[in-house]
Amino acid sequence: MPQIFRKKIRQDTVAAICPGSEGIALAEIRRDKDVPPLLDVCRFLPLEPGQSEKSLLNSVAGEHHLNRHRCVSLVDLGEYSLLMVEAPDVQPDELRAAIRWRIKDLIDFHIDDAVVDVFEVPDTKTPGKDKMLYAVVARSSAVKKRVDALLDADVNLNAIDIPELALRNIAALLPEDAGGVALLYINDYRGLITITRQSTLYLSRRIDKGLSALPDTVMHDEDPDIIGPWLDNIIVEIQRSLDYYESRFSQPQVAGIVITPLAREIPGVAEYITEQLEIPTRVLDVNMLIDTKQHVENSLQSECLLAIGAALRLEGRVT
Repeated sequence: MPQIFRKKIRQDTVAAICPGSEGIALAEIRRDKDVPPLLDVCRFLPLEPGQSEKSLLNSVAGEHHLNRHRCVSLVDLGEYSLLMVEAPDVQPDELRAAIRWRIKDLIDFHIDDAVVDVFEVPDTKTPGKDKMLYAVVARSSAVKKRVDALLDADVNLNAIDIPELALRNIAALLPEDAGGVALLYINDYRGLITITRQSTLYLSRRIDKGLSALPDTVMHDEDPDIIGPWLDNIIVEIQRSLDYYESRFSQPQVAGIVITPLAREIPGVAEYITEQLEIPTRVLDVNMLIDTKQHVENSLQSECLLAIGAALRLEGRVT
């Protein structure tokens, strides 16, 4: 094809487009030399009554010229498994085949129907403990559905990531990350705890219940009898994650816990976690984390947090 007709891809920007059942989260991160990353675009576009997901996706992709950006997306929480497995003693070009064999009995569908990727687990620095890897396992049909929808919308798709790595990208920018940080993400239906240190993901743990498990009155009622049991379950999961991080990887206590913005404001969450775990806890504000083209409200941060993390992806990272 003659050069004049080839589309020019912007190399300074990564766009993350994350379709969901209620709409599409879009974030664009621009990186210029010697300056911090800039959140150039942050939008959540709801699916209107009677509107098809395909129509909305085509509209967003066209409006934001996503055929001219390096684009990434995410597999939805619940559509994949993240397994820690012993690293097989094989040549690098045989690794994925060996991992597929190793995990075939750990998943509830046939391995021939799985797409598998791997990335390294940090060294435990403990004699006698085997080298481990993380295996990301998803049904091929789920990944293909996401990829096909984006390609049909003429999105220049470069990669599909997982939420753990999107949160890792955000955690890497936190001051607490130098000494280790637990990042807590909760949406309406589920949640995720990640622990990172110096830009490296050590572990993650899923939370089965999200904000929808709480009655609407928590937005106006600070009664601990309403919030307490729900939050105590989350604290138990955080404590289990911290205990495993410290014992498995021979690490000191994390420097802090950071909560990503919630779709529904719940008073006193950070203070309660600080009191229970005796670890400094705060709520993340994206406006204080990276440069933003315009102020991003908390509600929009909660809707686009994973997309922002995905757009912070660096090409050189293994995902």
